[in-house]
Amino acid sequence: MEMDSIYMGLQKPSEDVYSTVNQPQGKRAGAEQGDPTAGKAPPYRWAALVLAGLCALSVAAIIFLAVYILSFQTKSLELQSQYSELERNYTNISATVFTLEKNYSNISAKYSALDQYCPVTDTSSKEQVCKACPQNWELFNGKCYYFSTDRMNWNSSRDNCTSLGGHLVIIESDGEQGFLSDKAWNITQEANIINEEKSYWIGLTDAVTEGTWLWVDGTPLIGNDQAKFWATRSDGGKEPDDYKGEDPSGEDCAQLEPKSNSQKTWFDASCTKQYERICETKAVIA
Repeated sequence: MEMDSIYMGLQKPSEDVYSTVNQPQGKRAGAEQGDPTAGKAPPYRWAALVLAGLCALSVAAIIFLAVYILSFQTKSLELQSQYSELERNYTNISATVFTLEKNYSNISAKYSALDQYCPVTDTSSKEQVCKACPQNWELFNGKCYYFSTDRMNWNSSRDNCTSLGGHLVIIESDGEQGFLSDKAWNITQEANIINEEKSYWIGLTDAVTEGTWLWVDGTPLIGNDQAKFWATRSDGGKEPDDYKGEDPSGEDCAQLEPKSNSQKTWFDASCTKQYERICETKAVIA
């Protein structure tokens, strides 16, 4: 039989003689008889193919994710750059708005001052006549003075004068003291005030340090040059006396009490008392 197989191989040169010779007889016979498993790949080859497919899919997925992450990072950097640009723009706009608000406040203040110093006298023609002082203020020696008709304590009086564009009056000369004393006395007489305390707060206090009198701008009261305006009481006592009868904290604020033919009109009083006030500001036209 083996010799017949060799002979058949020689008759069919297209077949591998050596493989035919070396194959076991049983396998050759199975092939000749149509074995169903003949020519099929072993199971491990299928497993290898599946693993290779999975590896290919994994590599594709990794490449896709890498491309996606790179694209995301690029987009994130672009958004960060845009956000930084928006922050810079916001800072610039905020600074511009702040400047505009400041300018608006200045213009509003100037307009208010213009309305005070240059009121419309003829509503039909809108004619304005500018004055050295705001309405209801008195001009003296390049300054404007306002004598209030309502009463406040010293702190409220100080704040009110500031809101009007000035400050509680600072008295710097004999002439100024004389003008204020005479004006206050004349107001008292014109109002026909009898047996009523008529006093005006001025911008002088020793609330910070007892005995050290300061004007509202921080300037100290200068010795005898200005202290000579302190009054002498009816009992002969000298002002200021820091009397603590009504207020345990004493009398730490100065007020001007009008007198006839006298410039010694300063008295210290409790800062909580309600008095009228004298405000001061610079004249626009000297």
